This record gives sequence, C-alpha cells and structure tokens, in this order.
Amino acid sequence: MSQSKIRLSLRYKLLCLLISLPLVSLGLYLVMATDLFKKDKVAYVYDSSATVSRSLATQARMETQNSYSVLRSIVEGFDFTEVDFGQATKETFDKNPRLHAVLLFRKDATGQFTKIGQMTKAAPAGQRFAVDEKIQKQLREQAVLNAAFLAEETNLPGAIRVAFRLGEKDDPNQMIAMALYQADDFLGAFEGAGLYASFIVTRGGTIAVGQADVVGTDLGLLGDILKTKAGEGTAETKLSDGLTYLVSFASVGIGDLIVISKVDKSKALKAVEVLVAKSLLFFAGLLSITLLISVFASNQLTSSLRELFEATTKIAKGDFTVRVIPRSRDEVGGLAESFNFMAGEVARLMESTAEKVRMEGELATVRTVQETLFPPAQTQFGPLKIMGHFEPASECGGDWWSYSRIGNKIFIYVGDATGHGAPAALITSAATSAAAVMETMPDITPGRALTILNRAIHQTSKGSIMMTFFVASIDLDNNSFTYASASHDPPYLLRFTGEKLGRKDLVPLNEVNGPRLGDRKDFVYEETSLEFTPGDQLFFYTDGILDIEDAAGKKWGERAFLKMLLESANSGQSVNTKVEAIRDHINNFRGGSALIDDVTMVMCEYEKAA
Repeated sequence: MSQSKIRLSLRYKLLCLLISLPLVSLGLYLVMATDLFKKDKVAYVYDSSATVSRSLATQARMETQNSYSVLRSIVEGFDFTEVDFGQATKETFDKNPRLHAVLLFRKDATGQFTKIGQMTKAAPAGQRFAVDEKIQKQLREQAVLNAAFLAEETNLPGAIRVAFRLGEKDDPNQMIAMALYQADDFLGAFEGAGLYASFIVTRGGTIAVGQADVVGTDLGLLGDILKTKAGEGTAETKLSDGLTYLVSFASVGIGDLIVISKVDKSKALKAVEVLVAKSLLFFAGLLSITLLISVFASNQLTSSLRELFEATTKIAKGDFTVRVIPRSRDEVGGLAESFNFMAGEVARLMESTAEKVRMEGELATVRTVQETLFPPAQTQFGPLKIMGHFEPASECGGDWWSYSRIGNKIFIYVGDATGHGAPAALITSAATSAAAVMETMPDITPGRALTILNRAIHQTSKGSIMMTFFVASIDLDNNSFTYASASHDPPYLLRFTGEKLGRKDLVPLNEVNGPRLGDRKDFVYEETSLEFTPGDQLFFYTDGILDIEDAAGKKWGERAFLKMLLESANSGQSVNTKVEAIRDHINNFRGGSALIDDVTMVMCEYEKAA
C-alpha cells in the first residue's frame, strides 16, 4: 500500500470534526439565544415604554385638569361690565406662583376673536415673554386669534401655554382663555434625557409638548399612530432621522392629545450586542480549549493509527517481524495487540505454508515414484487377460498391486498397508522391491512369496506398519492356480457355468489365511490350489472399495459391491469394460465425495478357446 494515496490525514479529519461540532453547536446556540433574547428585550421595552406612556398620559391629564380649574376660576372673576379682571381675581393671580400670564379672548360680531382682558406678571430677570408662533398659527387656522399672543418674547423655562375654549363652538359669546402656566415637574418628564424620549402631539400632527430635536421634524411617519382610534398601543417605525424606533402611545383623554414614547431600537438592543460580544469571547476561549484538547487527543490516537498503518505497509512488503507497541488500554490499544498477534500468526502461517509447499513437493515426488511401482493397468498373458485400477485417498496410497510372469506361471500381487499416505507408500515400495527379487526365483510359490514379503515388511517398518496381502499364481500349463493370504479381504472366483451367474457362484478365496505382513517376523504362510479353467474369472480388491461413501455419508457396502460385481461378470463384455463399469458406478455413487481409503481392484479372466 502506498502512503501517497492518503490525501488527508486522519488526524486533520479528526481535528476538523472535533472543532466543527462545537463550533456549529455553539453557533446555532448563539443564533437562537440571540434571537430569543432580542425578542424578549423588545417585548420588555414595549411593556416598559407602554407603562411610561400611560404614566405620562395620566400626568398630562391631571396637569391639564389642574390648569383648567385654576384658569376657569380666574376667568369666572372677570367683570364683563368693566371689561376688566376684578381686584380679588388679580390678587388670586398674583398669589399663584404657577401663573405668569392670563389672556381672555371673546368672539365678536364678525366671528373673530379679540382680546378683552390680560394679566401679566413681570418677567423674571433675564427672561422675556414671547409670542409662540406655532400656537398663533394653530389659533389662526382655527379662526381664533388675529392679534399677537404677547407683546414680548419669552424663553421662560418650565412654563407652558395652555388654552381652553369656554362655551360651545357655535355660541356667539364663546371665549378662549389662555395662560402662561408654570409646570416644571410635568415638563421635566419630556426633556428626553433618559432612554425613553416622550412628547405630546395632537392627532393633527402638531407638537404640543416636547423638544423638536427629540421629536423629529417629520411627524407624518407616525401617521398610523395618529390616526388610530385605540387608546394605547405599541409599534415599530422608522422616523425621518433614518433610525428605527420602538414606539408606544397612550391617549391623554382630553382633546386629541396623544403621549408618544420612543426608544432607539439599536440602543434598546445594546445589551444584545454586549451579550453577543461576550458570548463570542467565551466561545473563542472555549474553542481554544477544545482545539488544545483535540490536538492532544487526535495526536495520541492518530500516532498509534499511523504506527499501525506503517506497520501494515511493512507487512505488505513482506516484513512479518514488525510489531506495534500498545500505548493505551482502549480499542486502539486492543487493535495494536490484535495486529501483533495477526503479524505473528501470518508469519507462522507463511512458514507453515512454505513447509506445506515443500512437503507437497516431496509428496508429489513420492507419488511420481509410487506410480512407477505399478505395472500397466491392462495386459494379457496368453489366454489370461488382466485389468487393474488404483485410486489413492490422498497424495500417496498404501495399496499396491502388480503382476509378473515366472516361467509359465502368472503371479498376481494385491496388498493394503495400514493407513495411507507417505508412510504406507514407503511400505509398498518395500513390497515392490521384494517382488522384483522373487521374479528371479524359478521355484517361488505364493506361500514362500508371502514369507519373503513378511520378512521384508517387518524389517522395513519394525512392526509399526503392517500390510494385508494376497498372492495368486496361475499355472497356464495345467489350468490351476495357487494362492496364499495374509489377512487380506478374500478375492472372489467366478466359475464359468454357461448360464447367468448368481450369488451362489461367487466363491470367496479364504481357505488359507495368515497374519498381516510385518506382524510376526518368522511366520510361514500356507497356500492352497484350485482349478482355473477357460471362462473363469478372478476379482481381487482392497477394503477401501467397501468403505466408499456418498455425499450424505452413506456407505456403498458389501451387498451393493457384490451386486455390481455380478452385473459386471454377466455383462458379456471384455474384462477392461467390466472394470471400467465398476469404476464408473463407484464414482457416480460417490458424487464427488472424498475417498475414505485407497481403492484397488484387479480382474483376471481366462479366455475360452475360439
């Protein structure tokens, strides 16, 4: 594996994840908290501003009612006969510190208002009474006043001009009473020094109480508020200075006067900005701590993973000695330990595989050598035809069969060593060597052959591996055969009767028997002879043919074996075809399942004369 394939290290991915999660979470929290706090702050400002508006409206109503009461009592003392205020009224005026001037207007025959009475106190030092042009304009528009309000200018602090209409609007004797009225406490609430800037306006848009710089010059932007019939309320509006204000209003309840309180929204939400700034500082500190922890944690984690990655690269290159030091007791540490175990197991398996390959090579050599121990599968000696078949259960087999001609006698050897594999194959090579020696002995018989083979096997295996064996000698001169057995499964003689063979025609060759080869060193084996005439058949086999199993584990067994043997013998075909038919039937029965033991079978047939 090439490290160049890694485009972004796991360490940086982990760092990005550990930082982005709190960053996104804190960002969302800040947005939601800010929005919630802003809404709550606006609601609080609206609530407190409405309270201020209602309070000022109540105060304005009380102040108006009080000034009306004072001014009405003075107007009632006016002597219309003398067209002058009476002495008592003047004394009351002089004693009232809140009154600075009183004027009385009456509608004349032309419908215009003319001044009929006036009382004025001396202006305080440095102060002058003046005409209020706004009031004059308002009164002229209402056809109230054509003359000047006062002859002198004034900038008397804390004083307001109040005017009241006396009588119905259509009354020919209607009067208007005006006064310069001292209201320091009342006007102080409208100076605009605090958070809330308050003022009183008429629904026509004229400022009644309040400073122009506080109110603004464009009251038309408050049109919706001035037109509303509601007694009080709140709204958000943008005034002529370009700023957005949170506005509350309340009706005074006298005339068309409305108290309006406004708050600069940006100033009202200044606390939100402070909260955001402090939150950002807190988040920055928290992210710094998170970054430090993330760097430490990711470095510890990824360093171990990096070491594991480099170790796997070395293993991919064939270095199985590499090991990783576990640095923790968590999953990564467990992974390191598992890697070390895996590396050890891979090294062991590689060594085992190499050893297995070496052994398989040696076994292949042994098998190649063993194949040379067997004669050609089919042959014919005069009227005697021989056909054999051998199939090992593993790389090397423990079965062996062969034939040879000594004089005019045909010897057939069939043996089965204990087990199968390389050790059994070595025993078969010893049997082969002994049989080759016996071919040089013209007077050899089956009994003597087994005695010699027994010594050879015993000398080779020292009694640890034994071998069942069967030797038959067919004499072509007198049509007979002699056999000896060393505990081998008895072959079958199938006599020619000219009719279909049955189970009773199967003659097992078990009249003589001795111990297995290699069991007893000096044992002398007996032999016996039988007639062997044209048409007769001999079938030799090893016990592996009875142990064959199908895919389900069911054995073929002796009954099925003998049935197949009779079918083959009665088929009238050649000995080669008969053996191949038995072999094909066995393979069909197995269905691809492995052999339990080596399978060997040899069939001999004495041909009838033509």
